[in-house]
Amino acid sequence: MIDLLNKIAISATKYLNEIKDEKDLDKVVGVHSGDTTRVIDKKSEEYIFQLLNDTGLKFKFVSEESGVIIPSNSYDYVALIDPLDGSNNFVLGVPWYSISVSIYGKSAKGLLESLGGFVSHISIDKIYSYDTSTAYVNGSPLKIEMIGNSPSNVVITYFDERGIDKILKILSVLKGYKVRSFGSASLDMILTCMGKAGLYFDIRGKLRNVDIAASANFCKRLNSIPSTLNGKEISSGIDDIYKIDEIIMSRDQSLMKNVYSIFS
Repeated sequence: MIDLLNKIAISATKYLNEIKDEKDLDKVVGVHSGDTTRVIDKKSEEYIFQLLNDTGLKFKFVSEESGVIIPSNSYDYVALIDPLDGSNNFVLGVPWYSISVSIYGKSAKGLLESLGGFVSHISIDKIYSYDTSTAYVNGSPLKIEMIGNSPSNVVITYFDERGIDKILKILSVLKGYKVRSFGSASLDMILTCMGKAGLYFDIRGKLRNVDIAASANFCKRLNSIPSTLNGKEISSGIDDIYKIDEIIMSRDQSLMKNVYSIFS
């Protein structure tokens, strides 16, 4: 499946790069779960649907823009799709946006049970993919020992006024960190599990399973599994769109233990 997914990722990435200068891509055409759907979101989604259907495999789609789409005949796989993670960045011309696709067997129940998937960093043509055991970058296997555990002082975080108490508690165990918010959860998570950011967390309760399905499973292959603030492995159903109340991850296990101790 990994070769098939890489081909889909390459094709979808090429398509979005080809149309990125078209007019009216930023036009809002719908609202879902408090978020907006733009023309570019729908174009990307429809193209990914087409690519997956053209494989000859039978999919149930759970997608950011259209919700749940069940074929009239039976299906063998479930595809969780975020056709454009970071659409605000896309519209603004900020090169930090991606496509996320995560594939599950029909009998799978949990978010981290994916058979394979990918996150494509569209603006730089870099594809982070995975199968049942291995993570890949542009088709080449990525080994854990290639990453190392070099500390990074960058913290990627998202919070709102409801999370002020939590953010203060987390920041209390950090020293010398620089806080950033880049705007694409899937790329943020991959940056963290590859050791380029020291810590990632989002406590707004706005993330959805489709936003992080592919990145969470990619990071799992690198032994960096996202969790809740009290240390429970992140979980969600895959039969529909579900919100993720909170998520945190880091390669620095001592840092994670300090955070868990605050909220356990």
